[in-house]
Amino acid sequence: MEIAIFGTSADPPTIAHQQILTHLGDKYQLVAVYATDNPLKTHSSSLHHRQKMLDLLVADLKPLYPHIQHTPEISDRYTINTLELARKKWGDHQDYTIVIGSDLIPQIFSWHQAQQLWPQVKVLIIPRANYPLHPQHHHQHQSQTRGCTVAPFSIAPFSSTYYRQHHLDDCLPPSIRQYIHQHHLYQPPQQG
Repeated sequence: MEIAIFGTSADPPTIAHQQILTHLGDKYQLVAVYATDNPLKTHSSSLHHRQKMLDLLVADLKPLYPHIQHTPEISDRYTINTLELARKKWGDHQDYTIVIGSDLIPQIFSWHQAQQLWPQVKVLIIPRANYPLHPQHHHQHQSQTRGCTVAPFSIAPFSSTYYRQHHLDDCLPPSIRQYIHQHHLYQPPQQG
């Protein structure tokens, strides 16, 4: 079975996350998505809230994509540990693909136990605005993984960071927008 593993900060999940999941749902037999604490970032909302919002996003997609699963049980700060948890859940003989944004490309070979991780999996790169793909990176990913593919689509330019900076509700799916307002998350700074 082809399984896509998509870990994200989801701080908060935006319509870009929704687009990515829809693409993955069209391509893979199982999509495992989870929110995680990225060791290279600070987060504006707790992991608890980010998992809850991601759960809402997956629930919105369930009618058309029942094979997209919110899987907090495989969430870990380190992708190598997530892969191990995924193997315990679905078995060693699945075809695992790690999904990453093009903004992460320059750093993935410095991740925790990268030399052990990347030869075990395929990589799907999601192009992001302002993070171009350089041919030398793509060649390196091809040679050091089980295969590297670039997703053939562009996502909306509404990252979580963009939302936190601009507080534009149009960046968010309705269920996420409602959750944020109910829990008073990501409040803009008060003008003095």
